[in-house]
Amino acid sequence: MTKRVFEVEYAGHPVRYSFLFPGTRFHFRDYIRAAGGEEYDIRISPELVELGRKELPEDSSDSYVEYRIMISETARELLRYGCCIFHSAAFIFRGYAWLLTAPSGVGKTTQFLNWQRLHPGEVEMITGDMPVLEPRDDGSIMIHSTSWCGKENYGKKGLCAPLAGVVLLEQGEKNELSPLPARDAIFPFFRQFMVQPETEEQCRSLSDLMDCLLSTVPLCKLINLGDDESTEMIRETFNKRIVELDGGADGTL
Repeated sequence: MTKRVFEVEYAGHPVRYSFLFPGTRFHFRDYIRAAGGEEYDIRISPELVELGRKELPEDSSDSYVEYRIMISETARELLRYGCCIFHSAAFIFRGYAWLLTAPSGVGKTTQFLNWQRLHPGEVEMITGDMPVLEPRDDGSIMIHSTSWCGKENYGKKGLCAPLAGVVLLEQGEKNELSPLPARDAIFPFFRQFMVQPETEEQCRSLSDLMDCLLSTVPLCKLINLGDDESTEMIRETFNKRIVELDGGADGTL
């Protein structure tokens, strides 16, 4: 019996899923719609579900395990269009998208919550965990929401904005923000793309996207305590960047 096919659109590109478990589609919330026909792009095998289960809490449901595995499979599918999923908190500030990237638990959400508390209404979360990066023909990168919003479920369907800067977060015993040279960003950023390329074409697509990310927008590193001062440092830096963008001047974060 053929399983029903569902579709989710990422940066204008539809990806068609056939699920093992009926409950999986509900984890996609209002992003998903039924698709006609029987053809699909992604179907997870039972064996892959069992492997994925080992990386998640023991009480994770079958449908949640399948949903989480869909991240890397979807990221790989999106490489066909030059797009990919990037592990980061993505939010809009003054019309531009900004990424805070770091391994889980380093403080991306903390910075967003600090900002909301200190300056209510200034920022809007695109997604708290897994945005899609889409390079454009004009050299810019657009940031799009997904249903993978993190455990806090921060994000909103349909939000997107042009990327203006990326901050690599590190925990430390002081607050120190500095420019991040592209050569120093390659390895930590590569690990934040939620994909392991399997073909030469996929490797080339990811390499092109990485090159675009490293060369299009300013990058910086923030060693931080997760306190109000560190958040104000980010906000001040972003405001300076916006002045440069609006004035047409070149600059760095």
